[in-house]
Amino acid sequence: MKLNNTTIKTPTELKVGVFRISKAERMASGKMTMEIIAVKRRLDLSYTLISDSDLKQILDILESKAFHTVTYVDPQGGETATLTAYVGDINQEAWQKLKGTRYWRDVSVSLIE
Repeated sequence: MKLNNTTIKTPTELKVGVFRISKAERMASGKMTMEIIAVKRRLDLSYTLISDSDLKQILDILESKAFHTVTYVDPQGGETATLTAYVGDINQEAWQKLKGTRYWRDVSVSLIE
């Protein structure tokens, strides 16, 4: 997985949401018409445990600008895909040290096309 052409730690879990943005209206006859305007993706990256340095790398990239290029494996075809996304919620739980390295638990990052 890449953010702005920089390889980041592979998430423990990657959820890919597909959203259809549509314009719908009801005709005088009562019949519904709908136009699909766009199909967009939301990527939810989750890390059960991530080192301080790996998390810092991700956060530094995400704070560098408003929109990011994300390269990931898309479930529709199983091929690598690239999208432009903005950052949604970023959550992490308290850290702990293991063998002198600080780790963060249950980290989640949302990237929305």
